[in-house]
Amino acid sequence: MWSSSLPKSRFLRFFVLMIHHYNRHNTATQSAALAFYLLFTIFPFLIFISALLGLLNLDISGTMTALSDFLPAEVVELIEVYLTYVSENPSPRLMVFGLVFSVYFPMRAANSLMGAVRTAYHLGPPRGVISQWVKVLIYTVTLILTIALTLSLMTFGERTLRYAVVHFRLPAFLAELWVKLRFPVAGAVSFLALFLLYALAQDTFPPLKNIWPGTLFSLAAWMSLSWLYSYYADHFSHYSVLYGSIGAVIVVLIWLNLTAVTLILGAEVNGVLISMRKDEDAA
Repeated sequence: MWSSSLPKSRFLRFFVLMIHHYNRHNTATQSAALAFYLLFTIFPFLIFISALLGLLNLDISGTMTALSDFLPAEVVELIEVYLTYVSENPSPRLMVFGLVFSVYFPMRAANSLMGAVRTAYHLGPPRGVISQWVKVLIYTVTLILTIALTLSLMTFGERTLRYAVVHFRLPAFLAELWVKLRFPVAGAVSFLALFLLYALAQDTFPPLKNIWPGTLFSLAAWMSLSWLYSYYADHFSHYSVLYGSIGAVIVVLIWLNLTAVTLILGAEVNGVLISMRKDEDAA
């Protein structure tokens, strides 16, 4: 039996099972498909965000500063050019267009990721097609609101607090505290969003121990890989020399693929831990 040939060490057994599940579930192929949908998610969402910023007459510099902390410079420059162009030419029609496709393509991405999550948890096809798409829609809307709220807090949170300190006589340390806490807050919001995705992908709400380890792993891995790739792209890579004007697009594609891999691996971590607990209980 496969289980009898596994190492005795629990850590080594977990490591071997992760490699086995990665290959058996075609995680590389699933990640490439998810990255494809994520690519088509970015630009409509940027259209919506930039059109909204233009209509509200808000500055994008705060947003770019927040993004530059963990994204490669080429990606930030590409996004900044895009946001600047659309925000300087605001249009309600453009915002509606961006909003519609900001829902459609994320729904495709969420459905793809939910399918990968079900594979990791050894689940079959969803019980009902309608209920599955309702879950996808709920999650997509929640995710869009989460991203918008997170960007708003990271971009305008300090400015809002400083205004409140001056005009409402709040303690001055609150604004300084927010500067230190905005990334942990963004991380907590991202954790809850991913936690919800892993839960909604299943037919019934699972025990918390079947969700939170993979969620924590995925979030930590994504933040670490994003920072490392950002450092590599900024200091060692020469994508602009190799690929010319599309160098920034190549950087985005690689980063999206890394993002997709970490999202799916989080579900695989949970699936492996569930299998190990079942084997230990049977023994």
